[in-house]
Amino acid sequence: MKSRILLSLIIVFSSFSVSAQPDSSFSKATYFNSIHAGGLLGKKGNGSSLTASIIQGIRNKNFAFGIGIGYDAYLEWRTLPVFGSLSYDFAGFRENAFFIQLNAGYSKAWNPLADNDQIVYDGKGGRYIHPLLGYRIHTDKFSLYLTAGYKLQRITYETPKWIWGFPTNKVTIERDIERLSVQLGFGFH
Repeated sequence: MKSRILLSLIIVFSSFSVSAQPDSSFSKATYFNSIHAGGLLGKKGNGSSLTASIIQGIRNKNFAFGIGIGYDAYLEWRTLPVFGSLSYDFAGFRENAFFIQLNAGYSKAWNPLADNDQIVYDGKGGRYIHPLLGYRIHTDKFSLYLTAGYKLQRITYETPKWIWGFPTNKVTIERDIERLSVQLGFGFH
């Protein structure tokens, strides 16, 4: 009996529509998707390399929050960073804006040359931090991004310690890869 009454009340109340006045002080958040590609410029001897990433998120007024995934090709290493992204538009005019952004997360690393060298690497990756400064040119549903920043990736890997031509214990090595980044990107809103 109680279940019938409850079911009847649910049906009756769900048939009424409720509407409220729109709040003009509340701005709607918008979804964005951006793709970035560019170069990583290293010190002499470390070499330059390529980078690419995709970020998806939500933009509300001057702030943007997102998640992303990337691919970086260094001379000896390849990395796959997975990160969170936080961005703030600090100066804008018309639809364009200067912004600062911080991407931070974890980066998986592997060495594609390990098979050729016959050296066993057990790549684990490590932290990923990428602060950057950029300029966004915005039209109706399309944006163009120009960015410059500093990328830091920690690579942790294990390799066997060789004594008298035989592998013994594994040695854990941590290495930081630091590069200046220059990227061009485009996005949709």
